[in-house]
Amino acid sequence: MIMKFIPEANMQRSAEDPRSGSGFLPQYYPAANGKDAPPADATERNDQIMLEFLGAYYEINWQYSRLLEVRKRPDAPERIEAERERLQAIENALIHRDSLEDRYAPFGVIAEPVVKDGFTVDLKVSFGNVDAAGKLRSELYTITAYVPIPWPKGVKIEDLPIQVEGPGISAE
Repeated sequence: MIMKFIPEANMQRSAEDPRSGSGFLPQYYPAANGKDAPPADATERNDQIMLEFLGAYYEINWQYSRLLEVRKRPDAPERIEAERERLQAIENALIHRDSLEDRYAPFGVIAEPVVKDGFTVDLKVSFGNVDAAGKLRSELYTITAYVPIPWPKGVKIEDLPIQVEGPGISAE
């Protein structure tokens, strides 16, 4: 049996692949674990997750490049306003990236950027459902603990305001 750590319900893509857009700038799209990114129409779950993270880091890189362009302008009120707008756009991109991390971290997904001159050039992504060699893990681990909890005298299981289930529990 193959482990499915990430429920299918969580697999809707949060954004289109930026490579399919007309204004795509490839210099801002990071590598994926030192290689080319999976194809935009990838169906494998880990590839889809990787594409989401790559898209988020592409947006961060692109917005950062726009900030650098603004900072080349001479000091003026317009520059200050433009810089503020670029910083807000970067913040929004970071919030999106953080939401991806929050969404996938419980499943063992870790995305670590490799940064050069302020730009993410590679994204090291590891998945909880594959081993270091990239092979799917095939064993499901179950941990069980025995914790005896004495019932108050005269209380029956069906009278409790909680649902109690497990081996050795019966409502009889």
